[in-house]
Amino acid sequence: MTSATVFLSFLLLLAAPLAAQESSESDETSESEPVTTPSQRAAESDYVALAQLDIYKYEEKREVPVGGASWFDVLVPYKVPAPIERLKVVEEGFGEGKCYFEDVELFTEMPRYLLFLVNYEDGDPGEVRGHPDGCALPIVITTDNQYVVRWPIENMRFEEDVESLVQEFEFQGPGAFIDLSDLVSYRREEEVERLHLVPANDDRGRREIYRYTRGIPLGTFRAELIGTDNLTKDRIQRGN
Repeated sequence: MTSATVFLSFLLLLAAPLAAQESSESDETSESEPVTTPSQRAAESDYVALAQLDIYKYEEKREVPVGGASWFDVLVPYKVPAPIERLKVVEEGFGEGKCYFEDVELFTEMPRYLLFLVNYEDGDPGEVRGHPDGCALPIVITTDNQYVVRWPIENMRFEEDVESLVQEFEFQGPGAFIDLSDLVSYRREEEVERLHLVPANDDRGRREIYRYTRGIPLGTFRAELIGTDNLTKDRIQRGN
């Protein structure tokens, strides 16, 4: 083996870890980026519904959910295979994109979501799974009782000029507030700016509670971003 061949082999060995790292970083980036728009996600879902969380029961490891189910009361069915008043959403494993829901304080109003769900062929009758790109968008209520999709939305891709649809509101109830007490001051300031938050009165002690201020009216989101072609006119998805 010539000295030139040895030198070339040495360079290839050095380059291999770098290429693997770049490939890994590329894969992580692609996995973290939302791949579906609202219209695509609705088209790929068997269920699209405005629903209110009722109860949830998760198995946890180190305070992280690794399996379980959430039960919802259906408020408005936009796309369902048959009339339905209640949904059981099952999930297993952990990581990004899993369909778990945050803890809710006892004796408080339960949060509402716009759900994107798919049939679960391996589950028991009546069980569904979350769409793999994301199963839920938080829905908040304004002081004049409008349903609004809270903004910003982290787990969707948008092709349209969505900012033109975003409005400012005064929210109330579940999903309207966020607790930033665990963040250091500079991170708190970053989140306040990024999420367009305003301070909220807190009666639970010295906590850093803020209120969301921006969103897209649910009717506008459904008409402009999901589109009627991806739902059903009578809200029941019927076979041919």
